[in-house]
Amino acid sequence: MRTRILISIFIFLCLVLIYSVLFVAIMLNFEGKNYSFVDGVYWVVTTITTVGYGDIYFTSYVGKAFSIIVMVSGVLFFFGFFVPYAILPWAEQRLRLVLPTEVKNLSNHFIICGYNRFTKEFCKILREFRVNYVVLEKNQDSVREALDEKIRCVYTDGSLTSFKKNGVENANVVIVGWEKLEDIIDTLLTLRNYDIRKYVIYGDHRYSRYLHYAGATKVFLPKSLIAASIARMILEEAQIGRMREVFGDVHTAEIVLPQNVSVSELESKGIRVIAACRMGRLEFNPSKDRMLEKGCVALISGRKDSLKKVIHEGTHLRLR
Repeated sequence: MRTRILISIFIFLCLVLIYSVLFVAIMLNFEGKNYSFVDGVYWVVTTITTVGYGDIYFTSYVGKAFSIIVMVSGVLFFFGFFVPYAILPWAEQRLRLVLPTEVKNLSNHFIICGYNRFTKEFCKILREFRVNYVVLEKNQDSVREALDEKIRCVYTDGSLTSFKKNGVENANVVIVGWEKLEDIIDTLLTLRNYDIRKYVIYGDHRYSRYLHYAGATKVFLPKSLIAASIARMILEEAQIGRMREVFGDVHTAEIVLPQNVSVSELESKGIRVIAACRMGRLEFNPSKDRMLEKGCVALISGRKDSLKKVIHEGTHLRLR
């Protein structure tokens, strides 16, 4: 901001200097009057600011034309350049509300680096589960947007001091979601001496190895997360992978096979294959030597513990 004001002052002084020299020359050559350079500065300043006391003035056409140029350039300079370039930004900065830089008395909380669409939705989930959190953001406009959304967000410069102010020593997890790779690496290196889980969200898988080297506990790819989330939602809606009690400890479940597997392999794990369906073809009690193809939907039954050994996270078949 100071630089803008200095540039404006420099341009104004240049205009005054040039116009003062021209004033003296025009007065001498076209008006026949001898004025000093100081008189020229005085006339230029009063004219360029449109004050115009009228004690010094031109009578020739050239002098009047020069006066018009000085007045018009003064209006253009002040209202077209100086005010929007220097005064308004300065006033906005002075009147701008002070953004928060820290949240005190946090413990076992999540520190989230970067405010974006993912962190916005993630914070809503954290609030539902009553998990303490704080979002660190480097862009002031983004901080204001987050605060308008009732998200606990602070302005940061990404330094270790900023992390300490927001309780990194007592934090449970740090989620690094900056958009720029250099910001992510800088944060990981800044927190390299802290024994805390650091999860990184970045879209380019080619840098996953380097992010691990920099200190990331795990790197998540947004596209993979979205695909897995949608798949789980669809499978849950279709009741795929959800165990249902038949009687006692016996349960049934429908699973989608992620690979080719024989009925005998499933039975060796204490699982009974009741039926299998693929491409609209339904087969009950398939034989032990029957090879079930990848993508086949199988209805299986067995004890709850046996099913848990096969079904992973409620939707995925785990054979290894």
